[in-house]
Amino acid sequence: MITQKTRNQGEDRYKWDLSVMYPSDASWEEDYRTVEKGLPRLLEFKGFLANAGKLGQFMQVYIDYSVIRENLYVYAHARFYENTRNSLYEEMKGRIELLDAKISAETVFIKNELSSLSRDNINAMIQENSQLAEYRFFLDSYARYHPHILSEETETVLAELEIVLKKPDDIFSAYNNNNILFEEFEHKGEKIHLSHAKYAQILETPDRPLRQKAFEHYYRPYRQHSDVLANTYAANVLANSKLAKVRNYASMLEMALFPDYLPTTVISNLVEVATENIDVISDFNALKKEGLGIEELHFYDNYVPLGKEVNKKYSYEEALELVRNSLEPLGAAYLGKYDVTVRARVIDAFESPGKRSGAFSWGSYASRGLIFLNYTEKFSDVSTFAHEFGHCLQRDYSIENQPYLYYQNPIFLAEVASTFNEALLFDHMLKIAKTTEEKKFFLYHNMKRIEATFFRQTMFANFEKDIHEAAESGKVLTAKSITGIYRRNLEVYLGRGMVIDDELNYEWARIPHFYHAFYVYKYATSLSASIALSERVISGEKGAVEDYLTFLGAGSHKEPREILKDAGVDLTGKGAYEVTVHKFRKLLKEYKLL
Repeated sequence: MITQKTRNQGEDRYKWDLSVMYPSDASWEEDYRTVEKGLPRLLEFKGFLANAGKLGQFMQVYIDYSVIRENLYVYAHARFYENTRNSLYEEMKGRIELLDAKISAETVFIKNELSSLSRDNINAMIQENSQLAEYRFFLDSYARYHPHILSEETETVLAELEIVLKKPDDIFSAYNNNNILFEEFEHKGEKIHLSHAKYAQILETPDRPLRQKAFEHYYRPYRQHSDVLANTYAANVLANSKLAKVRNYASMLEMALFPDYLPTTVISNLVEVATENIDVISDFNALKKEGLGIEELHFYDNYVPLGKEVNKKYSYEEALELVRNSLEPLGAAYLGKYDVTVRARVIDAFESPGKRSGAFSWGSYASRGLIFLNYTEKFSDVSTFAHEFGHCLQRDYSIENQPYLYYQNPIFLAEVASTFNEALLFDHMLKIAKTTEEKKFFLYHNMKRIEATFFRQTMFANFEKDIHEAAESGKVLTAKSITGIYRRNLEVYLGRGMVIDDELNYEWARIPHFYHAFYVYKYATSLSASIALSERVISGEKGAVEDYLTFLGAGSHKEPREILKDAGVDLTGKGAYEVTVHKFRKLLKEYKLL
């Protein structure tokens, strides 16, 4: 088991080297001043964006300015996430957030003027200035926002308020990462000090009394502070709902899906398929009870791997090798990028005091993809690394193949690349399994992946939908009402055979993604797409690898659904989600036959 070291005690090879972004904090300060002083240059174009010549000039200035602005923002936040107790980087993060908010407030004319252009206007301007042709999709994407753009005065006020509207997320993050206090408890003569990562680790131990104690102590501070956390979350939900109304959307859900060109039926179809097939979760619960030899299945039993490989640990170096081998079906070009990425020190591997919890991949157009982990040697950490590496290389492929305006992968597409890598990893682990028990172990983990990514994330999305609908109907959001709504979702999605302890009712209070409304459903939709794409590659279907690598470099140069269709997946209707459920049933059947 890895003992937690301070960041300075850790070896450099396990920490990302952010000199890929800035060689020093001083160079960051130089770019900060450049962006600060460069704002007036952008403002010179105010009132002239309907002029074809001026628009062409503006686009180049805007792109150059945005590239630096993005790099500043990502670097400051990445530094802060290394150690959220570091006041220097907390200040840098705050400064760039304030400057970013100021820029947004003073450049609302961009959104207003571009959204006022009709498709005919855009066509005429491109005929007059052919340079603008490369920006057509960018310009069209603004034009579609016309019904939702307000007066310049109102847009300015909203832009100035943006940093305030984001504060609930900051408040929750400060509590969850720095100020939460888990009570120490004793187990078998050992004093247990919980952290987020330690709790996740304990949930996989075969020691059931330890799991139960950890579960009860982990949720205790969330329950004790549920009133404060409910008010924090309610502030976020109310801000979302009021903003959607002000911007002339029918709901927050519609506003959240609008940037990805998606109808709200995407959520309703997802929810319907998941809830209509909860019987497979009930069957899975029965399998867990039998495998664990228990009469009652509680949530703290839900993450214990079945089989003899429960206690197997994977060193970080073993994880690197396993993931690389699993990605071999993608060919030499992808593997070459894998090797370069590992050597480039863009991965921050291990947990340390003050480090932000969880895992993610980020980066900027001026640099490359970054990977942030809290690796603890579990197989789930190997899977997490494969997941985040998928994000990382999708960013790098997009940087190589798209201009700045189109390099960003919408989350709707980005989660396809990450879960695709997980699919290849599980396929590889099944192939190299040496015993029946090992095969059962990885079949089980594959089922857990679908349970967690498809069914559980859909439950989260359903909860968000219920909460926002409650707020939009005028209902008061309190700790009691939020907890009640969450409980009803637990009862639907956890299936028969799962005992829902009172502690779990407060799970809503610890989920960071809820502060980014309607983000989580994309994990479920993306998993469905990635299962379809990975099956093509694994089976050796002609053109599958080429289609997938083209998808990785597609960025956002057209509507997300169209990019997926080009890769061979259509998320219209319920079909793709039903494929995921079928995959789950197939894995469950195979497990039972062993």
